[in-house]
Amino acid sequence: MSSDTQSRTRPEVWVVAAWAVVLAEFVLAIYLGLKRPGVGPVKAFLYGPPVIAVVALALGVCGVVWSALRRPFATTQRLVAWCLLGFVILSATYPLPFPSARSSRPSAVRVRFPLEGEWTTAWGGEGEMSQMLRTRPDRCFGFAFVLARDGITRAESGDPRTAFALHAPVVAPASGTVVRVVDDLPDEDAPREHDLGNHVVLEVAPQEFLFVCGLEQGSCAVRVGESIAAGAPLARVGASGRSLLLPEAHLALHMQDTPDPLWGQGIPFYFFESSIDGARIARAVPTGRGYFPGRAITGQRIAHTP
Repeated sequence: MSSDTQSRTRPEVWVVAAWAVVLAEFVLAIYLGLKRPGVGPVKAFLYGPPVIAVVALALGVCGVVWSALRRPFATTQRLVAWCLLGFVILSATYPLPFPSARSSRPSAVRVRFPLEGEWTTAWGGEGEMSQMLRTRPDRCFGFAFVLARDGITRAESGDPRTAFALHAPVVAPASGTVVRVVDDLPDEDAPREHDLGNHVVLEVAPQEFLFVCGLEQGSCAVRVGESIAAGAPLARVGASGRSLLLPEAHLALHMQDTPDPLWGQGIPFYFFESSIDGARIARAVPTGRGYFPGRAITGQRIAHTP
């Protein structure tokens, strides 16, 4: 066999690297599929896929340059490598749900709906439109609620300051100990680290922390270290949690396994003593169907019905 033929059949450096990227994605998928507790899977889920996608894209570009300088351009091993890299880029950027360690073990805590009257679920539950929340490790089993009247959530469609949810009283969704209070964020478009806004975190069971988010500035009625009973006054709904996902006043709830914002793994939970769309449900999990400004909101309605 001639040296020229050997050079064409020997695996090229960038092709070997492409296979290594495929292997890395496979190992990452296995690691996440084990559903291990702790912050490691959260960081792997948040940082692993984008890093792998960027590396795959860079390798693909290097492969094009390499092949252009070393004819023939499209050999079998190069075509296979480009196909593999394309698959990696597509799969790594696809918004898959986070595989929480608690996905099959819901909380046993009796959570009550913390608002008066009937509210509409904007995001959350099992609906296809709510899968956007599932891509967030801490909030993968969370909910966001808005107050709708005749299918709309604002008195003036173009002004989020007229949202019906603003200033609504919020009570404690469950008994627990207050472990975190953020109460000083303004309700008007202020830059912030994350979209939790003003929030209260309750430790409701060992390694189970209930986040009540999107509260009005200065409205929190509790302090860190206090014990609070379900139904006790907690705060008011504000617009401090406004984001691209829900750009107006709303109340957001989620449960996770740490008190640290963003770095916990979500825990599924139920609303007890509640009704959905007027029908009383023993253990309620309302479904949101997305929030889109200017459109009628169509998520399920939930209310506390003791």
